[in-house]
Amino acid sequence: MKTFEPTSGSASRRLERGSFLLESLIAMIVLAIGLGGLSSLLMASLYTNHRSSQDTSSTMVAEHVLEQISALPANSATALTVTDCAGTAWNISTQGHAQAAGSGGSYGGDGATLTSGGVIDWTQAYGAVPAGYAMQYVDCGNGGRQTVYDVRWDLITMSSYARMAIISARPTGATVNGGLRFVMPANLRTIGGM
Repeated sequence: MKTFEPTSGSASRRLERGSFLLESLIAMIVLAIGLGGLSSLLMASLYTNHRSSQDTSSTMVAEHVLEQISALPANSATALTVTDCAGTAWNISTQGHAQAAGSGGSYGGDGATLTSGGVIDWTQAYGAVPAGYAMQYVDCGNGGRQTVYDVRWDLITMSSYARMAIISARPTGATVNGGLRFVMPANLRTIGGM
């Protein structure tokens, strides 16, 4: 009886076939890990793009309030009204006081409390801001999406002919610091005269 003995060439071909399958398997695993990292990078960039859009919109809302206040003479105390896309009419107080003489704390005039750096103090609760110096402005976007912005301002009377307006806005629920959401709210400041 004759037994079949494989030649050395066919044995090496079988070993090569096994190593090719093993190399392919390792390459697919490396590719899957790389694509997993790439997908998390893509998700982070989409999240950052959305946050940047909200930060730009909050700056535009603050600028709108600043323009409304700046359009009045510095010694005017006329209340203004701004209507958001939800139909809510918000009163904008334009009365200011000298620094540390009003409701804005040691560094502000009238309105939201200011920090020693001269910016809106976001640690102050929304309900603690005097009426007429803060609003929850609703902005409508594409597809019926709405974003609510917390807008606050402080007015410092510098003389009977000049006042300084400090206005800040951020999306509601935005954290002040920490994590991936660390973005300082925009603080706009202008001096208006007669």
